[in-house]
Amino acid sequence: MSIHFHPIRIKEVRRETPSCVSILLEIPAHLQEVFRFRQGQSLTVRTKMDGEEVRRTYSLCSSPLDGEWRVAVKKVDGGLFSSFANEKIRPGDIIEVMPPVGTFFTELNPNQQKKLHGFCRR
Repeated sequence: MSIHFHPIRIKEVRRETPSCVSILLEIPAHLQEVFRFRQGQSLTVRTKMDGEEVRRTYSLCSSPLDGEWRVAVKKVDGGLFSSFANEKIRPGDIIEVMPPVGTFFTELNPNQQKKLHGFCRR
């Protein structure tokens, strides 16, 4: 299977702190299986800025149980994409995103997942 970028719409941009936004991606139904993820995986995003391609990788900060794809981007001094994400990106914008990658996770017991998921929502 070749891995490539897909154009993905931004569903929500939420200010989490003065220097961090979380970005909720609107994964279309036909790509949800391709974008299925496990805790600890990340997404690579790509956009053009001033005619140059910029790629960055961010850990997914949503739970696989939530049925959503969210990344958090902290603004870094001089950071091209982090400044763009914190200052300019808006719902409805399109960015290119690769399917989730990474093996930094532990298999979870389904019974434990339900307990932990409920705990996190309190």
